[in-house]
Amino acid sequence: MTRQRQEKTAIRPATHVRPDRPYVPGIIYNGVVYCSGATGSNPSTKEIVEGGIKPQARQVFRNLELIAKEGGASLDSALKLTIFLTDIENHFEPMNEVFREFFSDNPPARSTIGVKALARPGLLIEAELIAAVESPRE
Repeated sequence: MTRQRQEKTAIRPATHVRPDRPYVPGIIYNGVVYCSGATGSNPSTKEIVEGGIKPQARQVFRNLELIAKEGGASLDSALKLTIFLTDIENHFEPMNEVFREFFSDNPPARSTIGVKALARPGLLIEAELIAAVESPRE
């Protein structure tokens, strides 16, 4: 059997365009969307959302939702989510409350990892997502 080589396609939502960065927000490959790490910052202004872990977590999930949607997937088709928290002891439960707002039914497989720091001071959470494509891009 001959396998046809699959092409990977970059996902670049208009609000996430950062030509100075050496990565893209997401990749579509073989019916799967792979989202780069999304943080608790507004993708349009690049400002970190104020108010602590819950507002940042909501922004993270909204950012991932935008990238997934741009790739023909959604949070409902999420397969795997990896979350990084700078204060896992104090932020794990509040993050879970927000997680349930976005993934109430049939949540993805998930890992949550405590880290010392993220890319910018003030960021409390980052997450990456893998989701199945539901409707191919046109």
